[in-house]
Amino acid sequence: GNGHPTIKPIKLMEYLIKLITPPGGIVLDPFMGSGSTGVAAANLGFKFIGIEREKEYLEIAERRIEAAI
Repeated sequence: GNGHPTIKPIKLMEYLIKLITPPGGIVLDPFMGSGSTGVAAANLGFKFIGIEREKEYLEIAERRIEAAI
C-alpha cells in the first residue's frame, strides 16, 4: 500500500523527466515521498537520487523503485 498524501501519477513524472532531463542525466528528487519520480526515472532508464526524511515513506519508495528496476 501507498499511504502518501500527495502521490503523483507515474506518467506525469515520466513526461516531466523527459521534458527537462538531458540524455544520460541524473534525476534528483530532494523530497522523494513514496518514490513516484524514482519509479518514472527507472522506467525511462535514468539514474536517480532521492532524499526522504520520513522512514515510512522511504521504505515505500525503496520497494516501488526496486520493483521498477
